[in-house]
Parts: sequence; C-alpha cells; structure tokens
Amino acid sequence: MLTLGIETSCDETSCAVLKDGGQLLSNVVSSSLAKHKPFGGVVPEIASRHCLEQIDLVFQEALRRAKVSKKDLDLIAVTYGPGLVGSILVGLSFAKALAYELKIPFVGVNHLEGHLSANFIEDSPPKGPYIGLIVSGGHTELTYHKGKSVKLLGSTIDDAVGEAYDKTAKLLGLGYPGGPIIDRMAQEGDPKAFRFSKPKQEGRFDFSFSGIKTAVMQLVNNGHSSLRAPEGRSNDRADLCASFQESVARWLVEKTISACRHKKVKEVVVGGGVSANSRLRSLLTQEAEPYRIRVRFPSLPLTQDNAGMIARRGWEIYGQGKRSNWTLSAKPNLKIGES
Repeated sequence: MLTLGIETSCDETSCAVLKDGGQLLSNVVSSSLAKHKPFGGVVPEIASRHCLEQIDLVFQEALRRAKVSKKDLDLIAVTYGPGLVGSILVGLSFAKALAYELKIPFVGVNHLEGHLSANFIEDSPPKGPYIGLIVSGGHTELTYHKGKSVKLLGSTIDDAVGEAYDKTAKLLGLGYPGGPIIDRMAQEGDPKAFRFSKPKQEGRFDFSFSGIKTAVMQLVNNGHSSLRAPEGRSNDRADLCASFQESVARWLVEKTISACRHKKVKEVVVGGGVSANSRLRSLLTQEAEPYRIRVRFPSLPLTQDNAGMIARRGWEIYGQGKRSNWTLSAKPNLKIGES
C-alpha cells in the first residue's frame, strides 16, 4: 500500500511516499527558512506563499524519488492542524483535489500526533501504554497514550520550548532559528556558569519557559553587554547557552520521568524539532535508565516538520477504519487527540 503524505502546517512544504507504513520511499522537504531569517521568526504570509509555489514541485519530486506514478497511490494523508491556516489550506486543498482526481481516500492528520508517529516508521509502536513528549517551536506537551486514546497531561502555559530557544538566541544576537545555534554553542560552555530558577506551575505536568527568557534578557541588559556584543568574550555567551540548555533540558526530563512513574509506564516517545537537541537526547536517556524506561527519539531527518511522519500517522488512522470527507477544513488550533 502506497500512502502519500502532505505536510504544510508552517514554513515547510513536504511530500512523502510511504510503503506499507514502514518503508519511506521518499520524503521531500522545501523550506522557506531563509526567507524568514531577516525577521527573526516565521512570517505567515511568506510561509503560505512558499507552500503555494512549491507544493506541486515537491509532489512531483517525491514521486520521482519513490519511482512511482500518482496512479500507484492508494491513500493520501494530509495535515489539517494545528499550524498557520494559510499554509494548511494549501496542502489540504491539494490533497482533496488529488484524491478526487485519483478516486482514492484521504485522511486528515493531526500534526502533533504525526511528530510522535515519526518514531514508528523505523521502529514498531509500543505494545502497551506510553508517555508522549512533544517539543517544538509552537508546542510543549506531555501526553498519555493507551490503545487509541490520547490524554493530555500537561502543556506549556506560555512560550513553547522552541520559542524560548529562538527568543534567547535573538537576545544574544545569535540569529534564527535559535535551537541549533544554542545547541552548538553549548558544547563549548559551562552549564553551571549561570543558574536559573525552576518555574512553578499549578498543573503538575505543565511547563513554563517565559521566565528563563526574561532572566536572559535581564543578564544581557544589566551589566553583561559582552553576552550580546559580537566582539565580547565568546565563552560568556557559550556559558550562557550551556546553562540555558541544561536548565531547559532538566525541566523537560524531570516532568517526563515523573509522568512515566505516575502512569506506571515504561516507554517514552519524543517528537518535534527540539527532539533533535543533543542534551535532551542524552539526559532523558540517562535519567530514564535507572527506572528501566525505554526512550524513543526519531532519527534527525524526521525530527523536523516532514510529510513522512504525516504519511505514517495517516496510514495508522486509515487502518483504524477512519476516512475524511470533503467538508474537512483547516483547524489551526487543533489539540492533540482531537479529530
């Protein structure tokens, strides 16, 4: 069975061809990242225009790399939320038109669920309940999965972890996107050089990252000009990057392990762009080992927004007997577990 995945939730335009749910024949991504860098973040109009310009080119390239024709496709899986409404509508409209032309079914996919399903392209899904950790530019969430049900345990009450990385990088004059830059600089710094207070939330498994961003801003503005100035001592900024990253990673890991123990589960599945972070990967694996908790991270190419994960999640949904109809529309504020 050949599933075409289509992902256009934000600034990437991606199409993938997945065979039998486990063999990724192609996974093509066209990013508009370079167009957003001057603005220090994603500009919705630029993102949606890029999706519109690229969608057919990316689709044709995905077919070429998979060495199939569109008539070979059996199913279309497409993101319908959450994300930027203009970008989502490009992919969803393309999917509907193609499904109508080919007379094949299509299924709408929750982008967040796709991030977790990225792990199952290269490995079998857990046989029992598991905790999901979604960490991206727009979302930080802990979820409990049992059978077909998904329960939200906690989420960020302000900035997502990816936003915190981007804002911190901007304060330090490091550029955009901030995650990869801070991760690289942290390798050269002292994670104990700066201390940040652990945020307190009412919800046991909720997160907050706006406070640490404010703390960085105060350090930059109050007598630590070398943190921002390009001519400043490089180890100042490296130390701050290392300290910031260590604090954020430990907050994420602490609550994830706590959720596992609370729900008495032995597996964690991680997804989203920040799942590529080197410190999060090493620390979560290390801290989970004493509790015999297995931790899964997707391979690095599958951590970012891509259609391969959407194809996999769509294949799972289709296998449950679900189909989407022509009235399906974009849901920019879609929550995990919602359909």
